[in-house]
Amino acid sequence: MSMLTRLNTVQLSRTINVFICKIIVIASLAMPGVAFGTSSTLLTPENTQKIELAVWKYATDTPLLLETIDWFSNLTRGAQESAALAELSRLKFMQAQLEPDTNYRVRLFEDAVAIADQSLKLNVNDVRGLFWKSAAMGKIAEDSGVFNALRMLRPMENMLLRVVALDEHYENAGAHRALGRMYHKLPGFPISFGSNDKALMHLKRAHELFPQDVITRAFYAELLYDIGKKQEARYHAEFVLATPIADEDAREFAEYVSIAQTVVDKTGRIAVRLGQRTEQ
Repeated sequence: MSMLTRLNTVQLSRTINVFICKIIVIASLAMPGVAFGTSSTLLTPENTQKIELAVWKYATDTPLLLETIDWFSNLTRGAQESAALAELSRLKFMQAQLEPDTNYRVRLFEDAVAIADQSLKLNVNDVRGLFWKSAAMGKIAEDSGVFNALRMLRPMENMLLRVVALDEHYENAGAHRALGRMYHKLPGFPISFGSNDKALMHLKRAHELFPQDVITRAFYAELLYDIGKKQEARYHAEFVLATPIADEDAREFAEYVSIAQTVVDKTGRIAVRLGQRTEQ
């Protein structure tokens, strides 16, 4: 292996370690999802409400999550409804995130991928199946090392692009958000396929669709800072810091608050207020 190849591998490995563990989960940790039309008989309003509650409280009420998984696993046994199976994949994804043991955590994420695959066999264009398969693959890549991550990145990108094409609103524009973060944090050609231009396009669109989304605003702020738009970056970062965070979201959102705080710290000489941007 040449010195250049070794250096490129080390650089990419470090980059992957920084962002791959976040790139998909950040996409999925939005507020409870926007209603998604379906003709499914299993995803009744009552059942959907139970699932959303378990997902929202997964970090603070693990027993509720596990009870919901058991209940919905039984309900979907032998089911031929792609959307329902995709929701089961989503629940398994949440369970896996709480598992401290790496090997068992990977197995749980692999279960989530397998269930999503069942969903996609029934409907290759099921947005939920595509999204949660890519989410679980991202977490497997995190725990499996840089070369496994490299193998998964392009398929993940392709699935997320399909989600954008099918329903860009899903999970508070989660696919746009994940793609924006991916393009921002990956190295560019020839090492990988990172692109600040693509990152800006996707994060700007995510912000247009869901301007109150804290995760999008944090990532948007960091990207804007990195491309030299410091005043705009500060504006979005201050929005994040001013937004109340529910107890159920505190564990996950701490990372995004930290990103926003870093942007504010780096732009300490810029004063920005909602509706007003002025230099001090």
